[in-house]
Amino acid sequence: MSELVPVAGEDEVYRLLDSLRILDAPASRIKILRRAVRAYLGHNPDTRTTAFDMYPRTPAHAATRINWKWHITNGPDRAHPEYDGPDRILRPAGYLATLLIEQECDLPQCEMGVHLDSGEECRLCRYREVERIGLAESKRLDAEHRALLQQQRDGAAVDRRSAIVALYDEAVAANAAYDRIRAARVAAAAEADETARLREQLAQDHPELAAARSARIPRPREGEADYASAGRRGRRALEEETARAALMREGLRGTALDDAVRSHMVAWRADRRQGAHAGDPAARAVPVGAWPTGGRQQPEEAPCRPLGGP
Repeated sequence: MSELVPVAGEDEVYRLLDSLRILDAPASRIKILRRAVRAYLGHNPDTRTTAFDMYPRTPAHAATRINWKWHITNGPDRAHPEYDGPDRILRPAGYLATLLIEQECDLPQCEMGVHLDSGEECRLCRYREVERIGLAESKRLDAEHRALLQQQRDGAAVDRRSAIVALYDEAVAANAAYDRIRAARVAAAAEADETARLREQLAQDHPELAAARSARIPRPREGEADYASAGRRGRRALEEETARAALMREGLRGTALDDAVRSHMVAWRADRRQGAHAGDPAARAVPVGAWPTGGRQQPEEAPCRPLGGP
């Protein structure tokens, strides 16, 4: 048959091939596809007899074969220009032509595992049986994959919730600790201010109580020397506290107050030493340069030892 004579059903097959959008030109203008389509529909241009001459196929058979084999062999990805994997389809027109006219079963009436004359499944190639097994395995793997993805999503969601709860608990604990520290600092500052205010007010209202504070100094437990030392420390403490209260009434605070109290105590100790020396008659009676006797009477006839002598 001449290629110029139209064949029933070929336009429908051409439209199906064009819908794949992988051909450089319409399928009806590509010679290898025109010959394959005509041979598949039972109009073989060659003299060699094929299975399609004995059992011509219809456009519906062509649609089933193209849709199934094109997608099961990953044709769209393998024919893409940017595909760099194995078995890349370099000539889509020749690949589709082979897909149409190849006969996988030795029985000419077998079309993808079904006999065209009886409608029964082919027991020679068992194409349909293998197809069902493949579909079942594919569904099983897909279900397992979906279950695994769902399990991973659930686990990730649980981990995220746990992490969020842990971070929230840490933030709450940190805020509570900060609030406690801030409250303690505020309370301590308020207590210190109130204590200073009460001391200043007490010193202003009852200055006579300053003299009575020395009675609260504990008595020494051993020896008169310790008692005298404790008395001196008590007097120094009383004097320092009295001076501090007086300087605070004058408005001094902080470092200036400490410096003023220190200067006052230096002057006070100097006055104490000078007063003690002036009030001691024995110290005034001893000539300058005389040897101290510690209050004991030394005989006049006692020999004088030279320095460094025996």
